[in-house]
Parts: sequence; structure tokens; C-alpha cells
Amino acid sequence: MTIEPGRTRRRTVTVVGRIVTWALGPQAVDLLESDRPMLLGWFLRAANRGPVAVLSAARRHVVVRNVQRWVHVVSALHERREAFGDPPAWLRAVLLSSCLVYVYALTRLALRDIPGVAGLAILYALTMLVPPVPSPLGMVRLPRLTFTVTLGLLWPPLHTLLGVALGTLLAVLIFRLYETERAILNTLFWAYPAALASAVGHAVLQTVPDPLAGPAAASLVIMLVYWPTNYALLALYRHFRWGEPLLSYWWSCVTENPLAQFLSAPLPVFLGAIAFGLGFRPWAALLVTGVAVLTMPSARTQITLYFASQRTARDMVRALMVALERVTPGAQAHAERVSELVGEAGRYLRVPAATLDVWRLAALLHDVGVLEAQNRTAPPEMQALAGARILANYPDAMLSDMVREHHTPWFRGPLRLGRAAALGARVLAAAESYDELRYGRGDTGGLASHEATTEAFQPLIGTQLDPRVAAVLLKTAERLEHRAAA
Repeated sequence: MTIEPGRTRRRTVTVVGRIVTWALGPQAVDLLESDRPMLLGWFLRAANRGPVAVLSAARRHVVVRNVQRWVHVVSALHERREAFGDPPAWLRAVLLSSCLVYVYALTRLALRDIPGVAGLAILYALTMLVPPVPSPLGMVRLPRLTFTVTLGLLWPPLHTLLGVALGTLLAVLIFRLYETERAILNTLFWAYPAALASAVGHAVLQTVPDPLAGPAAASLVIMLVYWPTNYALLALYRHFRWGEPLLSYWWSCVTENPLAQFLSAPLPVFLGAIAFGLGFRPWAALLVTGVAVLTMPSARTQITLYFASQRTARDMVRALMVALERVTPGAQAHAERVSELVGEAGRYLRVPAATLDVWRLAALLHDVGVLEAQNRTAPPEMQALAGARILANYPDAMLSDMVREHHTPWFRGPLRLGRAAALGARVLAAAESYDELRYGRGDTGGLASHEATTEAFQPLIGTQLDPRVAAVLLKTAERLEHRAAA
């Protein structure tokens, strides 16, 4: 049987084009304004002289454009992170030390293992092309846990370390996803926890030699080591660079979507059993690792749906805020600043992630009572009561309780409130008072600096505001001011 080379090429390129179009998705078109040159585009244009040349000019343009769009979307989503800025001296030293460790690790690699590590680096670079998912915590989440667990299960720690580090750098250099310094920093967050998890997982494999129980136990252990360690390093970085509360930020990340983390364990067990069945040769491990890459779109879909369900209430909140802005100009900006203050203070107080979400919502909607026409000129206490009535049907009663009580002096707070609601109302009261002093409200202008606001804030402490909460709020506001200045 004779196969026409041209026909095979056409089918191959058509399939690749369809995969790229599928990966791009219909919602990505709005993010395609960037027109920066990319090496991937150059490679595809050069390929016009090869297999892609069998296509028409229009078809070639579609394939090239779809791949470029895909990379632009991934890059645009990565750019939603906070600005990396100029790294301080201590961070530069850490990044340089990390690079030296990678160089040393390369010297410890046997020649016969270089093709396997190169293959791992390419596979990991390909995982960087799966678009990240924006997180409610202000970061982006990467649907890579299943792949990382598979990687740690099938490959030794040294191979895992180099594969993750070199793959990250390779993807960033080729596709220009973000700054090189951030890429090296991300290798710290990803490569070292993956290597540690791989070492622990292989110790479990030696302890449990059963071909099914061994991979199952090792996969679970790898996930339980990598997942918290990855977020611990991220929390350490944000603590030392931006002043984030260490334990509360780490706990918020770990508890953000725990079900998805545990659901990622069964697939590596299955893939590990296949690798064991194939004799655990390098080519078999590389093939099975490549299969794990193909699972990332479905993992991304699960994370996207989870965050979308969390954002449904926020979308309704935004609609209320738009209506509130029409009634009281400047109310939306005020609510967003207060919500940020409340969220940061809640992290400092180690409030659980679910409670923190309700606190943020209450801060966004604390003035919603103004929407009732008869309350627009009423005292703040009456507006708070009206807001609580509007929010009474919200599933979590803490929301309406906080809005109703945030104008009540802290020493007269009703005992019937739960501890989280009472504390949340006090934090909300302090945040609102600070923001009104700092930025003004209505016809009243704001103060020029944080120091001046702190001085004007003092008479409220102990009378209207809880002294302990006020102290936390002032520290939080100072940290946010320094972050904004940086």
C-alpha cells in the first residue's frame, strides 16, 4: 500500500490546526491585541518551505495565526499578575544561587540521561502553553498538578529538578511569556518542590514494591509534599518582598480548591502502572509523561468552572455596585478600596478563605442601603439597616450581619452575632473609617499621606473602633501604601 506524502502532510497539518483552534477557545479573541514578534511564529513561517507548503497560502496563514493567537492569549493571562519590578539584592542573590544549583545538577547528570532530561524539558515547556486560570486571590493558577505528580512518580529527583527548571526557562525564552527573572523565580517555586516530592515518592516506591499499591501510595505522597511546599515557597517570597502574612496567605492558597488537588491523584497511579508494565524504560516513562500533558486542558476546565462558580456572586455584586455608583458617584472606588483593606487585614488575622470571601463581599456592599431612595439622606446606621434588609436573602447570614453592625460601636456589638461576623463588622468599620479619612467622601477631601491619616484615625480608636482591629488595619494600610509606591 502506497501512502502519498503530500496527503499525509495535509492531514497532519489540518489536525494540528484543529487542535490549536480548539485550544485557543472562543473567549480568547479579545486578548489578541499584542503583536510582539515570537520565535514560534518564525518557526512556522520557516515551515512554509517544508510540510506546511502543501497547503494553500490562506490555509497556511490560518494555521500560523491560530498558533500565534494561542501564545498571545497565554502571555496576556500571565501579564495579569502583579508587576515583578526590579528585584531587591537579596532576591537577586537567591536567583543566582538557584542558577548555580542547576548548573551543578547538570554536571551530575550522566550522558545517557541527557536525552531523557531534554525530552522532559520540552514536555514541561509545552505545559506552559496551557492558559493559566485567574484566581480570586489575585494570582493565576496552573492546571499542572496531575502532570507534576506523574513527573515525580516516573522520574528520579535529579531528572525532575532539571526537567522542570529547564522547561520553564525554555518556554519563557521561546514564547516570551514574562520576564526572565520571574521565570527563574518560578523555577524555585516549581522545580525544588517537585524534586523533593519525587525523592519522597521514590522512597515510598521502595518501601511498597507492589505494582499497584506502590504507585498509589507514592502518588498521594508526592501530591501532599509538592502542593503545600509549592505554596509555602510562594508565601515566603510574598512575605519577604511584599509583607504578606506568611501563614494566612499559605493557608488561603492551600484551601482555595482542595477537592481538585485530591482528584488529581488517581490518574498518575494509572499512568504509573502503565509505566511499570512497560518495564520502566526511559522511552516508556517519557511517553507516559507526554500522555499526562494531554490531560491538562480537562484539568484547566475543572479549575475554570470552580472559579466561575465562585465568581457568580461577585458578578451580582458588581451589578449592585454599578447601580450604587449611579446614585453616589465615587462609591464603587470607595467600596473596592475598603474590600481590599478588609481582605488584607483578614489574611493577617488568619481568617479562613471561605470567611474571607464573605468579608470582601460585605465590604463591597456595605453602602448598598443607599439604593433605597428614602435612606439616601438618612444617618449611616439607618442606611446599614436598609442594606442588611436588601442582603437578607443571601445564603450566608454573615454578610447581612456585617453590613448591619459595621456602624455599631465595637463595645456595643450584639452578642448574638457569631465570632467571625462580629470580628468582620469591626474590621469593616475600621477599613471604612480609614478610607474615608485617606481619600475623602462626598464633598470632604482626603488627607495627603498615610501618616496624616493615622494621626486623624487615633480619636476613633477605643470609642468607635476596636483598638486591636484598628492596629491591624493601620499596619495593613501601611503595607498596601508601600506596595503601591513600589
